[in-house]
Amino acid sequence: MSEVNNLPLKERLKLWWEGYELHKVAKKVEVEPEPVHDDGPPTVHGWSLSRQRSVVTLFGVGMTRCIPDNVKARLTTPMGINKTMSVVELGSGLCGFSHWVVDQYETYITAYEEDADLVEAASTQTRMAGLSRNVRVEQCNFENFEPKPKSANAAYASEALFHVKNKQDCFNRIHEMMKPEGQFMMSDYMLDGSKADHPALQEWFGLEREVPHLHDVREIRRMLTKAGFEVSIAEDTTDEYKANVLKAFSEYAARTGRGEKSGHLHDWVLKEGELWTARVKAMEAGALKVFRIYARVPAQIL
Repeated sequence: MSEVNNLPLKERLKLWWEGYELHKVAKKVEVEPEPVHDDGPPTVHGWSLSRQRSVVTLFGVGMTRCIPDNVKARLTTPMGINKTMSVVELGSGLCGFSHWVVDQYETYITAYEEDADLVEAASTQTRMAGLSRNVRVEQCNFENFEPKPKSANAAYASEALFHVKNKQDCFNRIHEMMKPEGQFMMSDYMLDGSKADHPALQEWFGLEREVPHLHDVREIRRMLTKAGFEVSIAEDTTDEYKANVLKAFSEYAARTGRGEKSGHLHDWVLKEGELWTARVKAMEAGALKVFRIYARVPAQIL
Protein backbone atom coordinates (compact mmCIF):
# COMPACT_ATOMS: atom_id res chain seq x y z
CA MET A 1 0.00 0.00 0.00
CA SER A 2 1.36 3.46 -0.89
CA GLU A 3 2.27 6.06 1.70
CA VAL A 4 -0.66 8.15 0.44
CA ASN A 5 -3.16 5.44 1.31
CA ASN A 6 -1.60 5.15 4.75
CA LEU A 7 -2.54 8.74 5.50
CA PRO A 8 -5.74 9.24 7.54
CA LEU A 9 -8.84 9.67 5.36
CA LYS A 10 -9.43 13.20 6.64
CA GLU A 11 -5.88 14.20 5.66
CA ARG A 12 -6.17 12.61 2.20
CA LEU A 13 -9.45 14.47 1.67
CA LYS A 14 -7.85 17.75 2.76
CA LEU A 15 -4.90 17.26 0.40
CA TRP A 16 -7.21 16.50 -2.51
CA TRP A 17 -9.42 19.50 -1.74
CA GLU A 18 -6.41 21.81 -1.60
CA GLY A 19 -5.47 20.79 -5.13
CA TYR A 20 -2.86 18.07 -4.75
CA GLU A 21 -2.61 14.99 -6.96
CA LEU A 22 -2.59 12.25 -4.38
CA HIS A 23 -0.81 9.69 -6.55
CA LYS A 24 2.18 12.05 -6.60
CA VAL A 25 2.41 12.43 -2.82
CA ALA A 26 5.54 10.67 -1.54
CA LYS A 27 5.62 12.10 1.97
CA LYS A 28 3.37 14.43 3.93
CA VAL A 29 5.69 17.35 3.29
CA GLU A 30 6.45 16.53 -0.34
CA VAL A 31 3.33 17.37 -2.32
CA GLU A 32 3.12 18.58 -5.87
CA PRO A 33 0.33 21.10 -6.54
CA GLU A 34 -1.76 20.87 -9.68
CA PRO A 35 -1.71 23.83 -12.08
CA VAL A 36 -3.85 26.71 -10.78
CA HIS A 37 -7.44 26.41 -11.92
CA ASP A 38 -8.39 29.64 -13.70
CA ASP A 39 -11.68 30.84 -12.18
CA GLY A 40 -11.12 34.41 -13.31
CA PRO A 41 -10.92 37.31 -10.84
CA PRO A 42 -11.93 36.64 -7.22
CA THR A 43 -15.65 37.02 -6.54
CA VAL A 44 -18.23 36.08 -3.91
CA HIS A 45 -20.90 35.78 -6.59
CA GLY A 46 -21.28 32.06 -7.17
CA TRP A 47 -19.28 29.11 -5.90
CA SER A 48 -16.35 28.52 -8.20
CA LEU A 49 -13.75 25.97 -7.15
CA SER A 50 -11.36 28.69 -5.99
CA ARG A 51 -13.99 30.24 -3.76
CA GLN A 52 -14.87 26.86 -2.30
CA ARG A 53 -11.22 26.23 -1.46
CA SER A 54 -10.76 29.71 0.00
CA VAL A 55 -13.65 29.38 2.49
CA VAL A 56 -12.42 25.92 3.49
CA THR A 57 -9.06 27.56 4.20
CA LEU A 58 -10.86 29.99 6.50
CA PHE A 59 -13.53 27.90 8.18
CA GLY A 60 -12.39 24.28 7.99
CA VAL A 61 -12.91 21.22 5.80
CA GLY A 62 -16.37 21.18 4.27
CA MET A 63 -17.40 24.54 5.73
CA THR A 64 -18.69 27.47 3.68
CA ARG A 65 -19.69 29.48 6.78
CA CYS A 66 -18.14 30.22 10.15
CA ILE A 67 -19.64 27.52 12.39
CA PRO A 68 -17.05 26.21 14.88
CA ASP A 69 -17.64 22.81 16.48
CA ASN A 70 -18.90 24.29 19.76
CA VAL A 71 -21.56 26.21 17.82
CA LYS A 72 -22.50 23.07 15.90
CA ALA A 73 -23.01 21.37 19.25
CA ARG A 74 -25.28 24.13 20.57
CA LEU A 75 -27.40 23.95 17.43
CA THR A 76 -27.84 20.19 17.58
CA THR A 77 -27.49 18.94 21.16
CA PRO A 78 -30.84 20.36 22.39
CA MET A 79 -32.64 18.20 19.82
CA GLY A 80 -31.32 14.96 21.29
CA ILE A 81 -30.23 13.61 17.91
CA ASN A 82 -29.51 9.88 17.81
CA LYS A 83 -29.11 7.07 15.29
CA THR A 84 -32.84 6.31 15.19
CA MET A 85 -33.74 9.78 13.90
CA SER A 86 -34.05 11.19 10.39
CA VAL A 87 -32.23 14.52 10.28
CA VAL A 88 -32.30 17.36 7.74
CA GLU A 89 -29.79 20.15 7.17
CA LEU A 90 -31.05 23.18 5.25
CA GLY A 91 -28.37 25.05 3.32
CA SER A 92 -25.73 22.36 3.68
CA GLY A 93 -22.99 23.97 1.55
CA LEU A 94 -20.09 21.53 1.24
CA CYS A 95 -21.64 19.27 3.91
CA GLY A 96 -19.00 19.85 6.57
CA PHE A 97 -21.71 20.35 9.20
CA SER A 98 -23.59 17.23 8.02
CA HIS A 99 -20.43 15.13 8.23
CA TRP A 100 -19.82 16.43 11.76
CA VAL A 101 -23.37 15.48 12.81
CA VAL A 102 -22.90 11.96 11.41
CA ASP A 103 -19.62 11.63 13.29
CA GLN A 104 -21.16 12.85 16.56
CA TYR A 105 -24.55 11.14 16.47
CA GLU A 106 -24.21 8.26 13.96
CA THR A 107 -27.41 9.38 12.27
CA TYR A 108 -28.75 9.78 8.72
CA ILE A 109 -29.04 13.17 7.07
CA THR A 110 -30.75 14.64 4.05
CA ALA A 111 -28.68 17.70 3.12
CA TYR A 112 -30.59 20.31 1.09
CA GLU A 113 -28.56 22.89 -0.84
CA GLU A 114 -29.60 25.41 -3.51
CA ASP A 115 -26.32 25.95 -5.38
CA ALA A 116 -25.59 23.32 -8.03
CA ASP A 117 -21.80 23.71 -7.76
CA LEU A 118 -21.91 23.12 -4.01
CA VAL A 119 -24.21 20.12 -4.45
CA GLU A 120 -21.76 18.53 -6.88
CA ALA A 121 -18.72 19.25 -4.70
CA ALA A 122 -20.48 18.11 -1.51
CA SER A 123 -21.56 14.87 -3.17
CA THR A 124 -17.94 14.21 -4.19
CA GLN A 125 -16.59 14.96 -0.71
CA THR A 126 -19.27 12.80 0.88
CA ARG A 127 -18.28 9.84 -1.33
CA MET A 128 -14.59 10.37 -0.59
CA ALA A 129 -15.30 10.43 3.13
CA GLY A 130 -17.21 7.15 2.86
CA LEU A 131 -20.42 8.76 4.13
CA SER A 132 -22.74 8.26 1.15
CA ARG A 133 -24.82 5.82 3.19
CA ASN A 134 -25.39 8.44 5.90
CA VAL A 135 -25.65 11.69 3.94
CA ARG A 136 -27.91 12.24 0.93
CA VAL A 137 -27.27 15.57 -0.82
CA GLU A 138 -30.21 17.09 -2.68
CA GLN A 139 -30.56 20.31 -4.63
CA CYS A 140 -33.57 22.44 -3.77
CA ASN A 141 -35.11 25.89 -4.05
CA PHE A 142 -36.12 27.37 -0.71
CA GLU A 143 -38.53 29.75 -2.44
CA ASN A 144 -40.43 26.69 -3.60
CA PHE A 145 -39.29 24.10 -1.11
CA GLU A 146 -40.75 20.64 -1.69
CA PRO A 147 -39.37 18.17 0.86
CA LYS A 148 -41.03 14.85 1.51
CA PRO A 149 -43.85 15.36 4.05
CA LYS A 150 -43.28 13.99 7.55
CA SER A 151 -39.76 12.86 6.69
CA ALA A 152 -37.67 14.45 9.47
CA ASN A 153 -37.45 14.11 13.23
CA ALA A 154 -35.04 17.04 13.44
CA ALA A 155 -33.93 19.83 11.11
CA TYR A 156 -31.37 22.59 11.46
CA ALA A 157 -30.35 25.59 9.39
CA SER A 158 -27.44 27.97 9.90
CA GLU A 159 -27.43 31.23 7.90
CA ALA A 160 -29.35 29.39 5.18
CA LEU A 161 -32.67 31.21 4.93
CA PHE A 162 -31.92 34.93 5.26
CA HIS A 163 -32.17 35.45 1.51
CA VAL A 164 -35.55 33.68 1.20
CA LYS A 165 -38.22 36.20 0.22
CA ASN A 166 -41.34 34.19 1.11
CA LYS A 167 -40.30 32.98 4.53
CA GLN A 168 -43.81 32.15 5.66
CA ASP A 169 -44.25 29.64 2.84
CA CYS A 170 -40.77 28.22 3.54
CA PHE A 171 -41.57 27.77 7.24
CA ASN A 172 -44.89 26.15 6.29
CA ARG A 173 -43.04 23.62 4.10
CA ILE A 174 -40.51 22.92 6.84
CA HIS A 175 -43.34 22.26 9.28
CA GLU A 176 -44.97 19.88 6.77
CA MET A 177 -41.63 18.06 6.52
CA MET A 178 -41.50 17.38 10.26
CA LYS A 179 -42.72 14.19 11.87
CA PRO A 180 -44.98 14.43 14.96
CA GLU A 181 -43.13 16.31 17.73
CA GLY A 182 -40.34 17.12 15.26
CA GLN A 183 -37.77 19.77 16.16
CA PHE A 184 -36.35 22.68 14.16
CA MET A 185 -33.28 24.72 15.13
CA MET A 186 -32.20 27.74 13.11
CA SER A 187 -29.49 30.36 13.40
CA ASP A 188 -29.73 33.31 11.05
CA TYR A 189 -29.36 37.01 10.36
CA MET A 190 -32.32 39.03 11.67
CA LEU A 191 -33.32 42.52 12.70
CA ASP A 192 -34.04 43.56 16.27
CA GLY A 193 -35.72 46.93 16.13
CA SER A 194 -33.59 48.23 13.24
CA LYS A 195 -34.75 48.93 9.69
CA ALA A 196 -33.62 47.29 6.44
CA ASP A 197 -32.69 50.68 4.97
CA HIS A 198 -29.91 51.17 7.56
CA PRO A 199 -26.73 52.31 5.69
CA ALA A 200 -24.63 49.47 7.15
CA LEU A 201 -27.15 46.92 5.90
CA GLN A 202 -27.29 48.52 2.48
CA GLU A 203 -23.49 48.30 2.23
CA TRP A 204 -23.67 44.58 3.02
CA PHE A 205 -26.61 43.99 0.65
CA GLY A 206 -24.54 45.41 -2.21
CA LEU A 207 -21.97 42.63 -1.79
CA GLU A 208 -24.42 39.72 -1.70
CA ARG A 209 -25.24 37.72 -4.80
CA GLU A 210 -28.87 37.56 -3.67
CA VAL A 211 -30.39 40.45 -1.75
CA PRO A 212 -31.14 39.41 1.84
CA HIS A 213 -34.75 39.59 2.96
CA LEU A 214 -34.48 40.33 6.67
CA HIS A 215 -37.23 40.31 9.27
CA ASP A 216 -37.39 41.35 12.89
CA VAL A 217 -36.86 38.42 15.25
CA ARG A 218 -40.38 38.94 16.60
CA GLU A 219 -41.79 38.56 13.11
CA ILE A 220 -39.78 35.38 12.55
CA ARG A 221 -41.22 33.95 15.77
CA ARG A 222 -44.72 34.92 14.65
CA MET A 223 -44.25 33.24 11.25
CA LEU A 224 -42.94 30.04 12.82
CA THR A 225 -45.93 29.98 15.17
CA LYS A 226 -48.30 30.56 12.28
CA ALA A 227 -46.69 27.64 10.45
CA GLY A 228 -47.61 25.41 13.41
CA PHE A 229 -44.43 25.42 15.49
CA GLU A 230 -44.13 26.10 19.18
CA VAL A 231 -41.18 28.47 19.69
CA SER A 232 -39.41 28.18 23.04
CA ILE A 233 -35.97 29.74 22.46
CA ALA A 234 -34.90 32.93 20.68
CA GLU A 235 -31.33 33.67 21.77
CA ASP A 236 -29.22 36.61 20.60
CA THR A 237 -25.83 35.10 19.66
CA THR A 238 -24.47 38.14 17.78
CA ASP A 239 -21.44 38.79 19.98
CA GLU A 240 -20.29 35.16 19.86
CA TYR A 241 -20.91 34.97 16.11
CA LYS A 242 -18.92 38.14 15.44
CA ALA A 243 -16.05 36.91 17.63
CA ASN A 244 -15.90 33.59 15.77
CA VAL A 245 -15.72 35.32 12.38
CA LEU A 246 -12.95 37.66 13.52
CA LYS A 247 -11.07 34.73 15.04
CA ALA A 248 -11.21 32.77 11.75
CA PHE A 249 -9.67 35.62 9.78
CA SER A 250 -7.15 36.37 12.53
CA GLU A 251 -5.98 32.76 12.55
CA TYR A 252 -5.64 32.81 8.75
CA ALA A 253 -3.51 35.97 9.00
CA ALA A 254 -1.36 34.36 11.68
CA ARG A 255 -0.78 31.26 9.54
CA THR A 256 0.26 33.30 6.53
CA GLY A 257 2.47 35.39 8.81
CA ARG A 258 4.25 32.19 9.82
CA GLY A 259 4.94 31.39 6.18
CA GLU A 260 1.95 29.25 5.20
CA LYS A 261 1.36 29.78 1.49
CA SER A 262 -2.13 29.98 0.01
CA GLY A 263 -1.05 30.95 -3.52
CA HIS A 264 -3.75 32.42 -5.71
CA LEU A 265 -6.33 31.60 -3.02
CA HIS A 266 -5.03 34.53 -0.96
CA ASP A 267 -6.79 36.99 -3.25
CA TRP A 268 -9.97 34.94 -2.95
CA VAL A 269 -9.71 35.02 0.84
CA LEU A 270 -9.32 38.80 0.72
CA LYS A 271 -12.43 39.07 -1.44
CA GLU A 272 -14.29 36.83 1.00
CA GLY A 273 -13.07 39.12 3.76
CA GLU A 274 -14.85 42.08 2.16
CA LEU A 275 -18.17 40.28 2.44
CA TRP A 276 -17.63 39.17 6.03
CA THR A 277 -16.32 42.60 7.04
CA ALA A 278 -19.55 44.16 5.78
CA ARG A 279 -21.58 41.69 7.83
CA VAL A 280 -19.53 42.36 10.97
CA LYS A 281 -19.77 46.14 10.46
CA ALA A 282 -23.56 45.86 10.27
CA MET A 283 -23.50 43.95 13.57
CA GLU A 284 -21.22 46.52 15.19
CA ALA A 285 -23.58 49.27 14.03
CA GLY A 286 -26.45 47.49 15.79
CA ALA A 287 -28.31 47.05 12.51
CA LEU A 288 -27.84 43.28 12.19
CA LYS A 289 -28.24 40.52 14.74
CA VAL A 290 -27.81 36.76 14.75
CA PHE A 291 -30.46 34.76 16.59
CA ARG A 292 -30.68 31.09 17.43
CA ILE A 293 -34.29 29.92 17.46
CA TYR A 294 -35.60 26.55 18.63
CA ALA A 295 -39.08 25.40 17.60
CA ARG A 296 -40.92 22.13 17.75
CA VAL A 297 -44.13 20.57 16.51
CA PRO A 298 -46.45 20.44 19.54
CA ALA A 299 -47.58 17.06 20.76
CA GLN A 300 -51.02 16.14 19.47
CA ILE A 301 -53.74 15.98 22.10
CA LEU A 302 -55.96 12.99 21.40
